Amino acid sequence: MNCRRVRKIVFMNFELQIAHSVQEIGQEAWDRLAGERPFASYRWYRFGETVLTDNTPIYVVLSRRGEPVARGTFWLRSREQLPVSSPIARHLIEALLRRWPLLICRAPLVESPGLILPDPPLRDAALKTIAQVALEQAERHRASFLGYIYLKPQETAYPGWPDTLATVKMPEPRTHLAITAPDFKSYLGGLSRSTRKDYRRHRKRAAARDIEVSEHPLTAPLNGTLLDQAVTLIENVERRHGSSHHPWAREMLKHAHTVDAIWLTAEIGERLVGCDLLFGDRDTWVMTLLGLDYEVEYVYFQLMYAPIRCAIEKGAQTLWGGSGAYEMKQRLGFQVESQHHVLFAGRGPWFHRLGRRVAAMEGKDKGPPDP
Repeated sequence: MNCRRVRKIVFMNFELQIAHSVQEIGQEAWDRLAGERPFASYRWYRFGETVLTDNTPIYVVLSRRGEPVARGTFWLRSREQLPVSSPIARHLIEALLRRWPLLICRAPLVESPGLILPDPPLRDAALKTIAQVALEQAERHRASFLGYIYLKPQETAYPGWPDTLATVKMPEPRTHLAITAPDFKSYLGGLSRSTRKDYRRHRKRAAARDIEVSEHPLTAPLNGTLLDQAVTLIENVERRHGSSHHPWAREMLKHAHTVDAIWLTAEIGERLVGCDLLFGDRDTWVMTLLGLDYEVEYVYFQLMYAPIRCAIEKGAQTLWGGSGAYEMKQRLGFQVESQHHVLFAGRGPWFHRLGRRVAAMEGKDKGPPDP
């Protein structure tokens, strides 16, 4: 994407920039505002733009006296990996998005919010400004829905939000592991006796099947047969769980070498039977793109333990574990995030009612067990 000069205007007492590439903002200004937040850096967003070539990024940056103080990163997209289990509802929404795209505020390719706000007293005014600009952009681009996702409960109550936004909860929230152990052995020692026993049993049975798990720090593009095999295994998991297709899995694997990434593989001889991708940014790592050959048992367990070991060895403070498999993850020390609230508005009453109806259907009898 070509760099071009960004037009600055004064809006609601802020200097407003609307950009379509991080290059238009500049690395220094972008990273100064990102601070130590994971997956908010210039490098990560460059990766996101490289992968999400069918998205239009819309970055709303607010400054005061030349200093960036707030931003909202929005993506206009006609494809989305929807957290919708009903095939009918999924096909309906996919058809709608092809005609009326979605404008969503989030970080690219990870379950993280796209809002950065200053502390009070500027916070509410900055939020009100970003939200107003976002509504105008949604109208301009004929978006079906405008959504802010991965919000904490208290964030949905900020006074700056427009009254037109409705609040829902995502049915399957993200999990995270707070890493305090100095090494993997110490981590295992902190688990319950039954969990340690399960770990030993899983290791022995995986070894009996000649399953070998390897770490591959990615320094070059993943291409060819290995890439095809990995995508096939990822699609296996999607089909098994009836989840929607991940539209950018192949491109994420191809370009993962441009950020901190480790590809974990499980093999029997030369046969790839499982894989997992780890991304790192700041002090946080995230597990994503799990792929499995369901003809082989005990691969999944090894691809749960290996990312934890990697994160500990990398000196991470947090490992994001995605959603699902809540009981097993809680036994391994993962906790369910509260950052799973959504604020959204539909394009007119019909879209708005549809969004509420689908959210109500998906939220019923779903989610993690009570802690």
